[in-house]
Amino acid sequence: MKSALVLAAVVAAVALGACRREEPVPLKLGATDLITTEVAR
Repeated sequence: MKSALVLAAVVAAVALGACRREEPVPLKLGATDLITTEVAR
C-alpha cells in the first residue's frame, strides 16, 4: 500500500513538473489562472 502511495506521489510530481516546463497553454491543471496573470502584466 505504501509503495502505491509513493508511486502516485512521484507520478503527480512528474506530471506537474512537465506542465511547468511546457509552453503555457490553457486547459492544463490550474494553468489558466497563471496565464491570465502573466498576460495581464
